[in-house]
Amino acid sequence: MTAPVCLQSRTALRCARTPIRRGLTLFESLIAIGLLVATVTAVMSALAAGRQHSNVARLSMSAGLAVEMLMARVTATAHTSDGWMQLPGWQGYRELPGSVEAGSGTLLSEEYQGLELTVELADSRHDIPSLAVRIDGRDVQVTARNNVGKTLAQIVRFLPEPTTP
Repeated sequence: MTAPVCLQSRTALRCARTPIRRGLTLFESLIAIGLLVATVTAVMSALAAGRQHSNVARLSMSAGLAVEMLMARVTATAHTSDGWMQLPGWQGYRELPGSVEAGSGTLLSEEYQGLELTVELADSRHDIPSLAVRIDGRDVQVTARNNVGKTLAQIVRFLPEPTTP
C-alpha cells in the first residue's frame, strides 16, 4: 500500500484522500440566477420598447392616411368654379374621435377612430418672380390629432383659383 500523496500550498496542506468538493456553491448559484434575471429583464424591456414603437408607428400611419383621405374629399371639386365656391364651407370642419368617416359616409375602422380631424383654409398668393407670375388661391390645411391634442399628421396644400374661360 502506498502512502497518500499530499499537496502543499501556501495556505494549507491537503492530502489526495481528502474529498474534493464538486458542484456549485450557494454564492455561485445566486450569481447565475442574478445573471439570468438580468438577461430576461433586458430582453423583456427590448420587446416592450419595440411594441411601443410599433404602436406609435401604426398610429402615425393611420393619422397620415386619414389626413390624406380628408384632403382628397376637400379638394375633389376645387378645380371647378362651383367647387371653388363651395370650398369655404370646409373652413373649421371637424371630425371628432369616434366619427372619422370615409368619403362615402361610412365610418373608418377602429384604428382611425381615436383621431380628431380638422380643416383650416387661408387665402393665399404665390409669386413666381422668375416667370413674373402671381397665382391666387387658398392653402388647405388638414390636421389629425390624438385624444390629448397632440398633432400626429398635417398636410398643407395650395389650391390655385380656377381660371374662368
